[in-house]
Amino acid sequence: MESGLQVTIAILTRDAGPVLPRLLDRVFSQQTSLRYEVMAVDSGSRDETLDTLRRFPLRLIEIPKSEFNWGRTRDFAYQQCAAPVVVNLSQDAVPARSDWLDRLVAPIFEDPDVAVTCGSSIPDPERHFGQFVWERNGYFYFTREIKKFVGKYGRGLSFANSSVRRSVWERLRFDEQPTGEDFQFQKRLHLDGGGRIAFPMDAPVLHHHNYSFGGLVRRIRNEGYALRLLGCPYNELDLAIDLLSPRKYVQWLREARRGCLKTPGDLLFPVVRPVAVYAGSRFARRPVWY
Repeated sequence: MESGLQVTIAILTRDAGPVLPRLLDRVFSQQTSLRYEVMAVDSGSRDETLDTLRRFPLRLIEIPKSEFNWGRTRDFAYQQCAAPVVVNLSQDAVPARSDWLDRLVAPIFEDPDVAVTCGSSIPDPERHFGQFVWERNGYFYFTREIKKFVGKYGRGLSFANSSVRRSVWERLRFDEQPTGEDFQFQKRLHLDGGGRIAFPMDAPVLHHHNYSFGGLVRRIRNEGYALRLLGCPYNELDLAIDLLSPRKYVQWLREARRGCLKTPGDLLFPVVRPVAVYAGSRFARRPVWY
């Protein structure tokens, strides 16, 4: 590993799709004086992902698909890093600015009390699909398991666009976690009391999703499962309260009047979210790919 590195940008990949070349172009064209490397850990891509990665001056590590686990694989990636700061970047999150890297890691280098930073995600105007309406209007995480987590541990951390002081990772590490390893790390950081999370607003990435109905259900089910593992289960009372709460239905009416509810997922989300979270929290024994 190269000495003198200040930052390693770690990307976990599998069948990353057409956004990856643009992501890597943006990463390697950052206007920064920081000494950084880029590392990708790929878990069995079968599309053009590996060919794309090999066109760039990055460090590529391949693992079998069967060995992938969000917590275990994230921990493995950190073990390969020499830099004192590790940046987590999703395979479909494109840096929105040429100074994204500087802005994202600045709080860590400037304040010894900052252990983690988390940048924002904004819609990507170059994608051929629009942002899911319930993400756009801020109601995607309206259910009570998320409120329980935030009440205990604070605003949610996302590894789609974040950086971590490596010395903090060495103390806390990642365990086996089928999904939601970012929430796992946030919980450990909170309980450890060894640093705080900064949320720089000037380090965004271009990142939004397009869900099939089945993919939406599977993602939410996974979230219910992950939050149960982290001590925030979702029970029958939570389900009833969320289904009966009127606020999201008022928003549903607003979106309907605007003509924005065009897919089954758009139309049924206020019911699908609580039901799928309950199914994941109550019955799931493993995550499903979405």
